[in-house]
Amino acid sequence: MHLEEMTCGQELAQGADVPELVGQLWEHVAGNLVTHAKWVGTATPAAAAEHDCLSHIAREYRAIAAAAERAAAIMKSMDVLEPALHDPARIDRPAQARFIRHKIELQLQLADLLVRHAEASRSALAELEIQVED
Repeated sequence: MHLEEMTCGQELAQGADVPELVGQLWEHVAGNLVTHAKWVGTATPAAAAEHDCLSHIAREYRAIAAAAERAAAIMKSMDVLEPALHDPARIDRPAQARFIRHKIELQLQLADLLVRHAEASRSALAELEIQVED
C-alpha cells in the first residue's frame, strides 16, 4: 500500500515501531542505571550523590519508556479507524512541507547520534570482554 493510499490511522499504526523501540531502549538503559546505582552505593557523599542522580535518571527514563509504550499502543489501535474526511482546501502545504523537512532532519540527527552511542557502547563492551578474559 502506498502512502497516499493509507489512511492517517494506518500511517500512524505503521509508525508505532518507533516509540516501541524507543521505549524498549530507555527501559533497558534505566535497568542499567539502577544496577550502576546499586554498584556505586551510598557509603560516601560522592557515591550517594551519584547513586541518587542515577536513580532519578532511571525513573525519568522509565517514564519516557512507559509513555512511548502507551503512544505505540494507541497508534496501533488507529489501524482500524474509519478514514476521516480531510478538506484539501484547509491544508497549508508549504507549512506541512517545512514540518516534514524538519522531521527528516531530526530523524537523521537522532539516527547519527544513536549510531555514535552504539559505537561507544561497542567499545565499552570490548573493554569489558578483554578484562574478563584476563
